[in-house]
Amino acid sequence: MQKISRRQFLGTAAMGAVAASYLPLDSCTKVTTPFKWPLSFQSWGVREQIVNDFDGTLHKLGAVGYKGVEMCSPKGYEWAGFAPLIKIEASDMRKRIEDAGLFCKSCHMQQREVVGDGLPGTIEWAKKLGLHVLVIASAALAEDATLDDWKKVAEEFNKSGEVIKKAGLQLAYHNHTIGPELNGEQLYDILMRLFDPSLIKMQFQIACISEGFDVIEYIAKYSGRFISLHMHDWDPVNKKIVPLGKGVVDWKKLLTTAKAGGIADYGMILELESQPPDDPFEALVVSYEYLNTLGL
Repeated sequence: MQKISRRQFLGTAAMGAVAASYLPLDSCTKVTTPFKWPLSFQSWGVREQIVNDFDGTLHKLGAVGYKGVEMCSPKGYEWAGFAPLIKIEASDMRKRIEDAGLFCKSCHMQQREVVGDGLPGTIEWAKKLGLHVLVIASAALAEDATLDDWKKVAEEFNKSGEVIKKAGLQLAYHNHTIGPELNGEQLYDILMRLFDPSLIKMQFQIACISEGFDVIEYIAKYSGRFISLHMHDWDPVNKKIVPLGKGVVDWKKLLTTAKAGGIADYGMILELESQPPDDPFEALVVSYEYLNTLGL
């Protein structure tokens, strides 16, 4: 199967992603990572492994020290190879994750799963899995979408966010980029105005640094709006995502800013993937070990 990144899959128009819902986790007490936050990994980066050996992959990364996994919805990501996981009932998936010593508090969803007729079923599935957060991975809009197109989508997401909040869950939005620029303003800034902050939290993609933006400045600018981070580093010479500590991100400053801004205690999520012949687990191991050296 051809290897392709999720950013390529979703396109540059895709944008990403309250305190009362941020329930404390028992697993926080024994970790030595920054601020004693438990680290999670995104299933996308090890999707082939997690599909072919669900339990073994979870146990392997749990042994590294990871405490959580952020899943991709099997139904929503059927096109990306997650289809075999559809047959696993949500309650059984939760048990198998917990049997590996992990938690699963957030999951990436496609727009069709959280808007319209698909939402009730999604909420039911999410509760059985034990989720706190439903993350919209992208908006189903073309790259040349207009400001009016985005306003319509934002209105739909706010309506879904209200339903999800009433169900005791939180809707979040994941950004794959800061742009494009519409009417002289970056799309991300426009969406931060259009989204109701009481209904939609944000999951920030650190890879936006590749576009020349100061990602720490963005996290500070919208303090209190973020629920989680998708973490990876950036190598500007080779122009590629690399393990944490191997690029240009100032992680001490970034994580201190995120902590002050109210990121959830389960909100540190590493999203890394390797290309053959690299070991798909290596970047996750290297990044975990690096974070343990920060002394925060």
